[in-house]
Amino acid sequence: MKKSLMLAIVMMTSTIIFAQHAKNSHKGHTDRFEKMKTDLALTDAQYASIKSIDQKYVNKREALKGDTSQTREAKGTAFRTMRTDEENEIAALLTPEQKTKWDQLKTARGEKQKEHFQKISEQREAKLKSTLNLSDDQSQKMKTVNQQFMEKFSALRKSDTKDKAAFEKLKTDHEAAIKGILTPEQFQKWTAMRADLRKRHGHEHGHTQKG
Repeated sequence: MKKSLMLAIVMMTSTIIFAQHAKNSHKGHTDRFEKMKTDLALTDAQYASIKSIDQKYVNKREALKGDTSQTREAKGTAFRTMRTDEENEIAALLTPEQKTKWDQLKTARGEKQKEHFQKISEQREAKLKSTLNLSDDQSQKMKTVNQQFMEKFSALRKSDTKDKAAFEKLKTDHEAAIKGILTPEQFQKWTAMRADLRKRHGHEHGHTQKG
């Protein structure tokens, strides 16, 4: 899934979800369907239909990614709609028993991902604390500010707003809050870290697009 620059910045400073490298994503995608076939005891016909549905939405997502006429917010809404539509089409192919088990598996997978992302978040917070030489008080304040930022950022995304000024204001307010916590030297280093992340994100995205 394509990440925006704002999300790349969030990845450095708050509870974050990071994308797998492109070279691993296809394998994980294939493994997911193989596991689904086993876990739900899908028939060959169901399995073939589900893979066909998925390929249809893979093509739609790729087309949407390349659509330069739509805003990032509009694309985000379209991606979420596609995900819901795809799951509904797949669910329609399942028996009631398979649907119940599928829902249970999705819930369990979500909990596992939460645990994984929490661990990653804690590791990043520890690294940030060490790199910037934060005090315990500063570290806790940074964590609180970043969490509040993520909650507001997520709320804006879910609202499907096209008001870019709202996102910019949120970003500016977040930076001001961070600046109020850090010393001038720490803030300068934090800014440099963010600029480096922006640069690497842009490079990796460009490389993925070429591939």
